[in-house]
Amino acid sequence: MRKIILVDDKIVYRNAIKTLLLKIGNVNIIGEASNGNEFLKILETQQPEVVFMDIEMPDLNGIDATKLAIQNNKNIIIIGLSMYDNPKYIEDLIKAGAKGYLLKLSDNIQIFKEIIANPNNRIFYSKEIERRKNVGITTKQTVLIADDFENTRYVIEFTLLQADYEVIKAVDGQDAIRYFNGQKIDLLITDLHMPRMNGFELIEEVKKIELYNRIPILLLTTEVSKEKKIYAKKLGITGWIQKPFVIDKFLSTVKKVLQ
Repeated sequence: MRKIILVDDKIVYRNAIKTLLLKIGNVNIIGEASNGNEFLKILETQQPEVVFMDIEMPDLNGIDATKLAIQNNKNIIIIGLSMYDNPKYIEDLIKAGAKGYLLKLSDNIQIFKEIIANPNNRIFYSKEIERRKNVGITTKQTVLIADDFENTRYVIEFTLLQADYEVIKAVDGQDAIRYFNGQKIDLLITDLHMPRMNGFELIEEVKKIELYNRIPILLLTTEVSKEKKIYAKKLGITGWIQKPFVIDKFLSTVKKVLQ
């Protein structure tokens, strides 16, 4: 049974989603909340697999609640549900760590079935949003950052956003590998020493995926071992960046490997 939490300030809509999910079957609604703070309180005692999250709510909105929830619950799958087809909302929610954004007025039944069957399968969007993405809503190059140190992720993200790149962040290799699901990734920047799946293990897994086995990879690390540098080259990395790094030199390297 897939453990579900519903978060929406309108009980009518929560009831509608609950009815739909129970009709699909194989679900257990273990909690309901009318705002982000209530949801975080539920997480203290419950461990859901999937959360359907409204965006605009009183007290704590869905985007901020998603950020806070994923900080302490790395494996939780949060899917946004909203009346608003707002590109900024979509971008902010996905950057916060959500794995989808569905429009409440769209026909989402097949997507709901897919989410219940395999919530880790991909990033889920309503067909209207998916259609825009497929025709190329952006031509920006996308960089995936995998680093368990929050300050490093923040510095790299800020630098790349200022240089007009799209940025995806992951807290370790296991978190990062989930993004290699068909979406656009032009460059992987990964730390070496991370929990659960380190940088070498992540690179090995990426190289097994045909769609991504030729993307450039920059290894970002404090490691100075010559043996590890040799092994990294054997794995096929594009470049090795030593921590601490100089921002201008780092950005120059990124631009060079993406040309």
